[in-house]
Amino acid sequence: MTATPTVRDILSYLAAAGWSRQPGAWRGASIWAHDGEHEVLVPGRDGMGDAEPRFRELLAVLAAVEGRSRDAVAADIATPMTDLQWYRLPARNGDGAALGLLTGLTLLGGARDLLGAAARAALAGPHVAFGGPFPREVRALLARVLLAPFPTTDEPLTVRVPLGRPPDSVEADSPGVAPLAEPFGRQVLTLAQGALLSARDAASTARSTADLAVFDATITAGVSANLCAALAQVADAAESRPFEIGFRWGRGVAAPNAARAVAFPPDLKGVLKRAANHLRGLRLTGSAAVTGVIGALFDDGRNDRFRVQVRGEVVMGRGSDSQRSLWVRLAEGPAYDLAIAAHRDGRRVLAEGELATVAGRLELVAGPGGLTVLP
Repeated sequence: MTATPTVRDILSYLAAAGWSRQPGAWRGASIWAHDGEHEVLVPGRDGMGDAEPRFRELLAVLAAVEGRSRDAVAADIATPMTDLQWYRLPARNGDGAALGLLTGLTLLGGARDLLGAAARAALAGPHVAFGGPFPREVRALLARVLLAPFPTTDEPLTVRVPLGRPPDSVEADSPGVAPLAEPFGRQVLTLAQGALLSARDAASTARSTADLAVFDATITAGVSANLCAALAQVADAAESRPFEIGFRWGRGVAAPNAARAVAFPPDLKGVLKRAANHLRGLRLTGSAAVTGVIGALFDDGRNDRFRVQVRGEVVMGRGSDSQRSLWVRLAEGPAYDLAIAAHRDGRRVLAEGELATVAGRLELVAGPGGLTVLP
């Protein structure tokens, strides 16, 4: 039996899930309603004698309303500081049997590599491809990710990503680096959601046009060769059938964007593998511009100097994509001082220059006067 959570956790879950507290009470318990069709009772305080049976009744109603298992709902109630990512494969033969060993291993490997690719992009910015093993910061996050009980084929595989202080990145120990505003786990999943939407649309277009260059414009959204390869693993586990990857934000940290499910059409494995190979060999060049706020600054005082991360709209040769980010390498110290002031004051900036690929990292190289603080 799942342990009874605190009344505070139950109330915050009901409020976040769209339930409404009703006037009055029943024997000290508050009454909550959903869509005028369902009602539940919540004990007035922790430690009451009927808390456990009340919680069992509440779980039964919530599971029916949400179409999920009682264990899944109970885990979400008890973990407000945890985001969820889930993978839903189509059931085979409609028998609801447990996932096979090889399918499960393939799916788990894809989920691990997908989170790893998103975490690396969140730490180091957009890359066409990441080389080498996971950095220690990514390994630390993955070590804290938990699996929900392994599903039958009619239930999604769910991973639980903890929300907490961002780990110290390689760049965070250097002077002038601003810390991430969001918990690291949330930033990783937010980036993953946007990257999956971009990768899904690009893969669908590439399959019909045979033009893998559509993936070039998705790099600033966090799509990399590594992410495409991981997504191909998930498609392999789906065995040429459609599948979904969805998200659910923990209510303990406010989310700027709604969580959603990304539905993938069948038969994407081949185009995703080809996209991964395409990105590994890509050396993207050309003019570009990015308009937004500065999220981080980096200057090691030696060889890697005067870089800022701008989050906003990136305009490349193929058009613009909102809510992206790009590292900008400034030409000189005065421009970096200007960026520090803009970051401190929360001012938007415009950076213009030429794209360059440095050790797999995509960045914009701005010439003198290439950074403007906007009114």
